[in-house]
Amino acid sequence: MKIVLGRLLQRASLRQAIGRRAYSIKKSVDIGQPSPASHPQLLKEGEITPGITSEEYTLRRNKLLEVLPEKGLAIFAAAPVKMMTDVVPYTYRQDADYLYITGCQQPGGVAVLGHECGFCMFMAEATSHDVIWQGQIAGVSAALEVFKADRAYPMSKLRQALLQTMFHSKTHPYEGRLSAKVEYECKMKGAQRMAFNPVVGGGPNASVIHYSRNDQKIKNGDLVLMDVGCELHGYVSDITRTWPPYGSFSSTQEELYDLILQTNKDCVELCKPGASIREIHSFSVEMLIKGLNEIGILKDSRSSSYHQLNPTSIGHYLGMDVHDCSIVGYDRPLKPGVVITIEPGIYIPLSSNGPERYRGIGIRIEDEVLITETGYEVLTGSMPKEVKHIESLLNNFPHGKYNAEPQQ
Repeated sequence: MKIVLGRLLQRASLRQAIGRRAYSIKKSVDIGQPSPASHPQLLKEGEITPGITSEEYTLRRNKLLEVLPEKGLAIFAAAPVKMMTDVVPYTYRQDADYLYITGCQQPGGVAVLGHECGFCMFMAEATSHDVIWQGQIAGVSAALEVFKADRAYPMSKLRQALLQTMFHSKTHPYEGRLSAKVEYECKMKGAQRMAFNPVVGGGPNASVIHYSRNDQKIKNGDLVLMDVGCELHGYVSDITRTWPPYGSFSSTQEELYDLILQTNKDCVELCKPGASIREIHSFSVEMLIKGLNEIGILKDSRSSSYHQLNPTSIGHYLGMDVHDCSIVGYDRPLKPGVVITIEPGIYIPLSSNGPERYRGIGIRIEDEVLITETGYEVLTGSMPKEVKHIESLLNNFPHGKYNAEPQQ
């Protein structure tokens, strides 16, 4: 009897042990990378990666916020999966900046850090096919619970339609396809219509200020300028970005781009109650003439020479019309609630007499700026415009996964 009872107790104990183990396995959620629950031999409780706690990652982000401009955003893209053949990947290594800030070791994500938005993560979305072939990946819940994001969304919720179009441009470098893509993204995100026909100028076409044919393929090494806006409930938007669809600015393009970008930033800083578009424009002309002289594109400081390369104003009013409204002069003092654009540019035709390496380059960087009681707010601030941010996003975003349409 004692022997039978002993065996029954042993079996009961074994069942309890198995039950506990099964329960713990069920609760050990696979997030696509080692965690304290799934790999206790590798990570201690509270660690996101071996030896580094969630508090350390938070500290790193806080240190970055300390040096980030008040209205600035830091954007990090995860490294893409690089394929050896169609179905065989190389060993994956995460982008160092993305890993340092997030602790996430998986592809397909974008992290955004800013004073107002906090730490936000856009996470890849795995299909059932992906899970069968590649296993689980971290999603929105892991971004919040494991990586300690303040906000988290699936990648499909990434809001700037133009950013999705930039991603699209590397695999579809055609003006017409990019025009169609940005219109699709705008309408899918709620826009009722486009504010105007998108300007999508690749290479020399970017030097035509209101180029609208959108019928050329963009050559490797050329930039593309996209000026786009959409309408919602009677109000319109207007934004321009210029980028290299194939992933990298040349040294000549970057030299010009940096001048336009710095002019954009300095002019935005002048936006405040009491200032006028005319004053900001005059400042931009002086800054660009000086910069173009230093580069060697202009040989003198005459405004007539400069206006051949940029006949446009630094900006315009924006509201219920793209230029809202034409009867309000640019000398009128700006007031809180007014929205204007800041859009410095340079447009060098192929027929230019300037140095040959600059011919055929057109660059514009346009932001929407709301005048506030204390200064300004850049409404388009979430759309990257720094060279390093643009190149990182273009080269690290997993284009194939989210742009799987067949090429003709």
